[in-house]
Amino acid sequence: MKKIVVILAIIFSFKSFNISAQNNLQNNIPNDPSIKIGKLKNGLTYYIKRNAKPKNKAELRLVLKAGSILEDQDQLGLAHFIEHMAFNGTKHFPKNELINYLQSIGVEFGADLNAHTSFDETVYKLSVPTDNETLKTSLQVLRDWADGITFDHEEIDKERGVVAEELRARNGVGSRMYYQSIPVLTNNSRYAERAPIGTLDVILNAKYSALKRFYNDWYRPDLMALVFVGDFNLEQIEQQIKTTFSGIKSTKKPRERLYYNIPNNDKPAVTVQSDKEATGSKVSIYVKRLEDEVNTLNDLKQVVLQRLYSGMLRQRLSEIEVQPNAPFLSAKAGIGNFLATTDSYFLGASLKENQLLNGIEGLLIESERAKRYGFTESELKRYKKLFLNNADIRRKEDGKLSNKYYVEQYIDNFTSKTPIPSDNFSYNFYKDILPSITVADVNAISEKWVRDDNMAIVVNTVQKEGVNTPKNEQVIALIDKVKKLELEPYVDKLSNVKLLETPPNQGRIVATDYNKEVDVTTWKLANGITIIVKPTTFQNDLISMSGFRSGGSSTAPDSIYVSARNAGNIISKSGVNGISNINLEKLSMGKTVKVSPRINYYDDLFSGSSSSKDLEYMMQLVHLYFTNPNKDENVFGAFKESLKSVYKNQDDSPGAYFEKGIAKHITNSHLRAMPLTVDQIEGELQLDEAFNFYKSRFSNANGFTFIFVGSFKLEHLKPLVEQYIGSLPANINVESKSKDTGLRYATGVGRKVFYKGISDKSTVDLRFTGNIDFSLEEKENLSLLAKLLKIKLTEELREKMSGVYGVRVSSFASNKPYQWYRIAIRFTCDPENVEKLIAKTLEEIEDIKTNGASLNYINKIKQAELTNYEQFLENNNFWSSKLKTIYEYNLNLEDVLHHEEEIDSIDSDLFKKTAKKYFNSENYAEFILMPEKTKQ
Repeated sequence: MKKIVVILAIIFSFKSFNISAQNNLQNNIPNDPSIKIGKLKNGLTYYIKRNAKPKNKAELRLVLKAGSILEDQDQLGLAHFIEHMAFNGTKHFPKNELINYLQSIGVEFGADLNAHTSFDETVYKLSVPTDNETLKTSLQVLRDWADGITFDHEEIDKERGVVAEELRARNGVGSRMYYQSIPVLTNNSRYAERAPIGTLDVILNAKYSALKRFYNDWYRPDLMALVFVGDFNLEQIEQQIKTTFSGIKSTKKPRERLYYNIPNNDKPAVTVQSDKEATGSKVSIYVKRLEDEVNTLNDLKQVVLQRLYSGMLRQRLSEIEVQPNAPFLSAKAGIGNFLATTDSYFLGASLKENQLLNGIEGLLIESERAKRYGFTESELKRYKKLFLNNADIRRKEDGKLSNKYYVEQYIDNFTSKTPIPSDNFSYNFYKDILPSITVADVNAISEKWVRDDNMAIVVNTVQKEGVNTPKNEQVIALIDKVKKLELEPYVDKLSNVKLLETPPNQGRIVATDYNKEVDVTTWKLANGITIIVKPTTFQNDLISMSGFRSGGSSTAPDSIYVSARNAGNIISKSGVNGISNINLEKLSMGKTVKVSPRINYYDDLFSGSSSSKDLEYMMQLVHLYFTNPNKDENVFGAFKESLKSVYKNQDDSPGAYFEKGIAKHITNSHLRAMPLTVDQIEGELQLDEAFNFYKSRFSNANGFTFIFVGSFKLEHLKPLVEQYIGSLPANINVESKSKDTGLRYATGVGRKVFYKGISDKSTVDLRFTGNIDFSLEEKENLSLLAKLLKIKLTEELREKMSGVYGVRVSSFASNKPYQWYRIAIRFTCDPENVEKLIAKTLEEIEDIKTNGASLNYINKIKQAELTNYEQFLENNNFWSSKLKTIYEYNLNLEDVLHHEEEIDSIDSDLFKKTAKKYFNSENYAEFILMPEKTKQ
């Protein structure tokens, strides 16, 4: 994240603040006083903040102001390569001992242990427990990364293949279009020649000395920062930093760290790209200018004005999307960081492939309309409420925000000088500054940003017969055309309406049960609905809601399946009580509330969240989605067009073609397992059918269960539940159940090779499927088996064979509509390595079936499970999910508190038995995607 982006994300703080005079705006933005910022004598900067969310955990970062932009010509990709080498041998952790050690303390590679390299920065990431010994060792890990990577030649050569496979995995239509567009976007600057992934030639052939030269030039304390946020003693950590890192020597004659700008282009620069593997069309428009420093309160006010301008423009664009014959499928806008020291005004849209120029023109028209006539008082009033409410939520959640929320801010402060005020300061700043901001203030932003000098436009589209790819000059001509159009000012059509004029008749609770051990209360309502509530203090002011009942689209006949499958999405976008979804969003500005009905294959669902003050508003929305959903022709038309665009060119995408082929073979082309086609959508997706099916699922609320977890008091929640959920219509004599539609996995052994794509890469997907004597214990055992296999395959296929960048191993088990399971193994690789990598995978599977798991692997998995479990116990969403599972399977509520005992029982025999049972070679399929050129 960069300077402006983070300012957009944080919603600030400090103690009371008052702008009594304009001169106060010249004051500097104060840093959050809870952050300890220091610098060692060698130049290394550090940021430390104590934060107890989650408990006993810390996020540690080593940040460098150095990335691929600094590479010499013989180093293209080596900044990123060094990041890999940090995990392959350091002074205190030879070869792969670092990963082994970290996994032994519950750190998972990828989730808790990772790094990234971009143009101008490199960041190493650790998420670790905060016991003294682990923290001390973790500091040593960071110190080794800073100046102790060993660059063993054998390890470098092994890692070349891994980095090459990462490049191969990324190679596709997206990367091709990126490489074509970046010279235009950056006006042929150095950034166009320094993509962080580098070039295959350098990755495979670079001299060892070139890697070491980059490390010696740029890994130095004056370009480094440490960021530590977690549940620890701040003073002790600061002393450990000084003890561990003061010994890094300053470079006597440091190489100058140059900062590269992006040259201006006086006239609009355009690139139009088409690709036969593209599945959709889009346009991205950037108006670039040098970033403004944000140091003073007045600078911060300018950021607020830009945010207001961007938000109101996005709202207008979202209204266009659902208009009849809308020029584009969707659109967005904003002002923020572009690259390096450049910011941009951005416009983007997903286009209809037969209306590319029309879509671009429509996007430019809305931008021009806002510039020409500005925004309205009513729009501004709503957005002020939105901003202040968001700031208030952040302020109230002080102490309950995750470590990662703070870490990203401090990284950006170091790399881009982004201010880091406290959340309390920011709330008070907004509270004082927003009333003084006028429409004229916001409208003036357009003079600075909405221009056509230094503009770059990228159009990406499909390459196929019947699609007219526009020429550069046609796109440029639209800019002048739009300036000359007669446009009408925007009219804000939100009427003075209330969400719910008359409260419904109150229902009643007929039974109450309380479990003291887990502090969970269960209410049974007279209309057949069950309410499960757990008050928590995991957040200070936020509430999570979920609702579920058996049923879903499985209850629909095949003749209306396409409509039933999409009914939930259509209605959730249509609004309630005669209020359109757009106007519903406007009414909700200044509130913290979300509600969404959904229909999946086998369930009717609700999800929602709110602040404590907006709890009743959330309940009203739930009530109305049951009793008075909208049937909106415009929303349906826009949804249908968007859905067609998703599936229209799916067979041109190697990935989508592969997924479709797998679904076809593994389910015998079952209607409900296959991706939709444009013909299906055009002919079978009907608004009346979708609306009527939704009504059939939600007109009777009997059998629904709602779960509320979060910051509330039962005496406040109870009357709201009785009023808005207890009053829902329900026929308690009608039971809702999902239906078996006959969907089954194919049995036996199979192998299918698909040929698609021009990139030199293959994707391998191995599937074990079958019946299971279903239980949650067996489902958990499958999950543990998948985790074990992932660790082993990462070691074998990646670290030893250098054949893949990553391996995905996933498992799933269910008793709907029958008792079944699936284990899937997937990786991308060189087409020439497919067979030996499959063979090695099957060899590792046989090893688990024969020998189970070594104590080393068992301890790694146990520790990771225990660490995750401790964090989950203080998470509202975890409790919501667990309570749902407990209720669905009629388990004891206290079971959720005894997961440590289950983790402790994990042993080698468990893995051996589970592997023998579910790695069934008689129900096994291999699916392989090969590039077209390899087809004989």
